[in-house]
Amino acid sequence: MRVTSRELESDREDAVSPAGNERLTAVVGVVLLAPVLVEVATVLLGVHTFMSVHVFVGVALLPAVLLKLSSTGWRFVRYYMRNRAYVAQGPPRPAMRLLAPLFVAATIVLFASGVAMGFLHGHALEIARRLHGPASVIWLALLGLHVVVYLGRALRDTARDMQPVDQARVRGRTARRYAVSAAVVCGLVLGGALIPAQHRWVDIRRDHHDLREGAISPARGTSRSRTRRPSGRSSPRPAMPSPGQRSGRGAPSRRG
Repeated sequence: MRVTSRELESDREDAVSPAGNERLTAVVGVVLLAPVLVEVATVLLGVHTFMSVHVFVGVALLPAVLLKLSSTGWRFVRYYMRNRAYVAQGPPRPAMRLLAPLFVAATIVLFASGVAMGFLHGHALEIARRLHGPASVIWLALLGLHVVVYLGRALRDTARDMQPVDQARVRGRTARRYAVSAAVVCGLVLGGALIPAQHRWVDIRRDHHDLREGAISPARGTSRSRTRRPSGRSSPRPAMPSPGQRSGRGAPSRRG
């Protein structure tokens, strides 16, 4: 049987599968919701009290976050390379397209600084701490906006992808399930492997307090020494000893 060029083009478009990419992005997004809520709860209840849980969940999220960035990045590249299937699917909403670079940057800074805080010291650790806080606020705000915009569609796509019989016939369902399962398992293994090293994050607050005390103490000592320095006007000047007193002999007495 002769295969035409149009059929070959159709097979290539099926292999690209923008609908499958959309399903993968939706499923990973739904999987990320529960752990992210746990992270937010640890922050609201006191991150230093629940630092062990915060670190474990944050590390466990890394593979799924990387998979989410990969799926959205793949769509971005294929669309702007003018792939016919992705162009036919259409671009994201204009507001979300404008916020996407900021969301990606905040995601990278947030997770990179969070991991780095367990391995850095001194000034580098202070920089990571200063980046992590603002990045988390920006990331949560943008994540909330994405949830409002995409949650309904993501839940529908996830439910369709989990059905035994997919009426939409989106190819690659088995590969998507393997990818998501591998991300979840790898995250749990990675989080468990770092449990013995969690003290690096738990002790950050104490190390930061000791560093500040060490920086403040010399300044306090210098200020005290300056205030206690005797003034030449207030203290009387000692009398100069006489020549006889210098040599140890008294003044000669008169005979008479």
